[in-house]
Amino acid sequence: MVKILICNLNLQAGERGGCERIAEALEILLPKAEVTLVHFAEIRRDPALLARTTALVLGPQGTPFAAYDRAFLPWLRALVEVFPGPVLGVCGGMQALALAWGGKLETTFGEDLGASYDGLRKVRGPLPVALDVSALPSWLPDAARRALLRWPESGGRCFESHVEQVAATPSAFVTLGHSAVTPVEAIAHRRRPILASQFHPEMGWNDGCGAGRLWLQAWLEVVRAVA
Repeated sequence: MVKILICNLNLQAGERGGCERIAEALEILLPKAEVTLVHFAEIRRDPALLARTTALVLGPQGTPFAAYDRAFLPWLRALVEVFPGPVLGVCGGMQALALAWGGKLETTFGEDLGASYDGLRKVRGPLPVALDVSALPSWLPDAARRALLRWPESGGRCFESHVEQVAATPSAFVTLGHSAVTPVEAIAHRRRPILASQFHPEMGWNDGCGAGRLWLQAWLEVVRAVA
């Protein structure tokens, strides 16, 4: 059985709505999978929670990463580096990956970032995202590649909800997508089965954001290839 572990990156374990929506979407697309949601602090205490896990999802967060302890990003990088299966980053999950590998973030409208997102403008709602299929990594399975080749050339509509975004993609990753507002909408590791998006692929399927569903389907093809 495919076992997917969703890692809740919110500082507060009770903030799990975004991760729950991801779990619901994955269960729709792969109903026979076992999907579990765990707060990152639990994994830090007990890394054995990853044992026998097929794939790992890094969920969104609602607090600037500057508010996290200094060991968080090194721990996250070490976790991902030793985890052998596919990894998916969603919104803050992509930002965490970028930061852990030496990338940089910026606020979406140039505001000064403090200890919280309170009062800062957010990009929210559907946006067309352009996908550079020529940059798809060589490790991507054929079934996943075929799914992403169905991405609309005019831009696939995806649901956005973020205050910060990646300003510089780390060298270990390649930029796959961009939008008029956000320069880095999707990334992939150059050698390992890691995909991540700034947009929320789990949201808006019934409101014109079907490209997000394509993105999740492509990642699940990566999962199937190793299961």
